[in-house]
Amino acid sequence: MNDITSAAGGPREAESDPSASSGSGVVAKIFLYAIPIAGVGYTLGVPEYLGVALWREQFGLLILGFALTAIFLTVPMRVGKPSSSLLDVGLAIVALVVCGYTAWNYEALISYGYAVPGIEGAVKLVFAGTTIVLVIEGVRRMTGWILVGLVVVALAYAKFSEYVPGALRGTPNDVDHILIYLHLDPAGILGVPLGVTVTTVLAYVLLGNALFRLGGGQLFLDLALGSMGRYRGGAAKASVLASSLFGSISGSAVANVVTTGIVTIPLMKRSGLDPERAGAVEAVASTGGQLLPPIMGAAAFIMADFLSVPYATVALAALMPALLFYVAIFAQIHLRATRMGMPRLEAEERPSLRSALRARWTFLIPLVVLLYVLFFTGRQPAEAAIVAVVLVYLAAWMSPQDRPDLRRMLSVFEHTGRSLLDIIMIVAAAGVVIGVLNVSGLAFSLALVLLEVTDGNIVILLVISAVVALVLGMGMPTTAVYVLMASLVAPALVKGGLNPIGAHLFVLYFGVLSMITPPICLAAFTAASIAKGHYMRTGVESIKLGAVAFFVPFLFVFSPALLLQGESYLLALWAFLTGIAGCIFLAGAFEGYLVGLLSLPLRVASALIGASLLLPAGLQISDIPTVYTDAAGIVFGLPLIVYLWFRRRATRIGEAKT
Repeated sequence: MNDITSAAGGPREAESDPSASSGSGVVAKIFLYAIPIAGVGYTLGVPEYLGVALWREQFGLLILGFALTAIFLTVPMRVGKPSSSLLDVGLAIVALVVCGYTAWNYEALISYGYAVPGIEGAVKLVFAGTTIVLVIEGVRRMTGWILVGLVVVALAYAKFSEYVPGALRGTPNDVDHILIYLHLDPAGILGVPLGVTVTTVLAYVLLGNALFRLGGGQLFLDLALGSMGRYRGGAAKASVLASSLFGSISGSAVANVVTTGIVTIPLMKRSGLDPERAGAVEAVASTGGQLLPPIMGAAAFIMADFLSVPYATVALAALMPALLFYVAIFAQIHLRATRMGMPRLEAEERPSLRSALRARWTFLIPLVVLLYVLFFTGRQPAEAAIVAVVLVYLAAWMSPQDRPDLRRMLSVFEHTGRSLLDIIMIVAAAGVVIGVLNVSGLAFSLALVLLEVTDGNIVILLVISAVVALVLGMGMPTTAVYVLMASLVAPALVKGGLNPIGAHLFVLYFGVLSMITPPICLAAFTAASIAKGHYMRTGVESIKLGAVAFFVPFLFVFSPALLLQGESYLLALWAFLTGIAGCIFLAGAFEGYLVGLLSLPLRVASALIGASLLLPAGLQISDIPTVYTDAAGIVFGLPLIVYLWFRRRATRIGEAKT
């Protein structure tokens, strides 16, 4: 059985092999299992059944302690050094004691506020400082120095913000107040990002691991190869379809590249693509999975809590922009495949759709039930995911070639724990930054400063926001980028008059696109390592292939119709259809091919037609409604297509006569 597995870890996955047989390795595994098991129990209300009232902040502290303990026992202090040294074991014990004590006594600790009287105050201060230091070290081990640097700068600002000149000057704070606030307040480490992660995100990471490791992932890949492989450039098109399906479940661009790329990249290379272009196709296609409903990535669930709206509202708003993202990529790949004459997949490389469905159709049941529970029953997203997990196990038992043994069933929980380590550290670090914004007052003044600097010009503010998201994303995972941008920049976009969901999706999109934006583009670099191509050239090819996708956020942010926000469905459909046409014409301009080869003047014409069609529906430019620009795009676009078609037909007739 040629099954695939999910590499759902973050930038640096926990290393279990060196110490797997040691005592510390066994203890680490216990905590890795404990993270998802505790999350499922909390979501299902087990503490209430046992008569225990557990705050979400208390549960967040508990899971944070489990994660820190597992990290210190499995991830070495320095790459290449043995894990589980005496210092690591000591750090793990301290993390467990500090987080466990704080969780157990949380109500008593917060009842005194942030004052530090007597011995109890000293204990609070020591535990707060210790927790923050442990979080910083955990972040360093899992993600590197960039996010650590940002946290340290934020802490320094919190202490010295009163000395910052101008509008960014903050309120004075003592060190003890800062540390205890960040440690205990629901607006600090224990805030929305961590709370959503240890409940909702945890449930969907468990679902993704169960689906991929028990056989469902193979169904997605077989369906993609079987349905797209028969067309020109079938390997590249299968990569787009498979990566969109995988990415929507996994929510990790890097994990998506590893999971599907090991199959699709060699097929693309055999079809005639060089390593850099093959890697670029996989990287760009995998990146968009975090934007595609129904599941998207971890950031989407955090977004729903930030906006205080149901997750279904976020998913519905993200649907049309995500489809436009993939239309743009698919159009560019199709035009490139046609221009280059890329072959179809050989018959033996294309799985039979009928055989794939006959073998693993049961894995479609959990997804159908998930969609129903998520969007039509009003149940919480985490509960919907747990229902789907149970059905995935049943589906695996109903599939003879995938029927798991006990070890394989339990391994899902261990890998889920590993997959969550970097996410938990990222959101804890983001909680420190968000807490600093609140305790210093910067959260209230930064939006006004940004609007003042841009003189209220929303386009300039959007460009600045996009650049900041891309720069932050070069060194941090998407979830961290979104949380920071949602706290720092999104409020300014909303104050500038944009729809709140549109503003948050805008910063999320560019955080996601940073995964394919050089010089540090993690998805492109991962794909290059599989394709054995040049890293930077793969990144450049990713930008070329995803060029049209960079226009999509500017399209929907000015068009609430595309987000299905307060507009008629007829206008939404019109905006979507003209958006598709605009993406195709722009893709033709970038590829130099649209029905036939395009000369430089025709490429310029195609670009202008695409831009006119992409202008958001309902927008007015210099008092000219975009309905006129849409009409202009149609009036000039149709003759161009007809001209190219007759030119190609005449060329073929001429070649046939000769």
